[in-house]
Amino acid sequence: MKRFAALATVLFALGLLLAGCGSDDDQSDQGGDTGDQTDEEMMETGDDGHDEGGHNESSDIAADSRRIEVTADSFAFDPAEIRVAAGEDIAIVLTSTDILHDLTIDELDAHVAADRGETAEGGFTADEPGRYTYYCTVAGHREAGMEGTLIVE
Repeated sequence: MKRFAALATVLFALGLLLAGCGSDDDQSDQGGDTGDQTDEEMMETGDDGHDEGGHNESSDIAADSRRIEVTADSFAFDPAEIRVAAGEDIAIVLTSTDILHDLTIDELDAHVAADRGETAEGGFTADEPGRYTYYCTVAGHREAGMEGTLIVE
């Protein structure tokens, strides 16, 4: 009987621990609350949980931009590092192979998003040399390691 009581106590404590690890519904650091939607539901409804209009609008592309192809797959970008010259007009050609992904560079106001199996383009010009982080803003993707580095020389 003592074994049963000890087992019940351990299971109860484990249940409390797991409940404590759940979501607190505060996703302000992830760009918004997506509720219980899956990536597939977000793609179907167009609701990605971002308050600023979502992933639908890409940044403008200059006419003579150099095109750089980037693949988004399994929470990673390929290439994970991009080198450009300062002042060069760039068009990111983003292809997503699995689910909705985007590529965002905050400092350059650059954004492009592609749904599963699609390709989209977005542009930017980096006037200042330096290192910039690009990442996926879909909830949980950046936290899963979906980042890369833009090096402006």
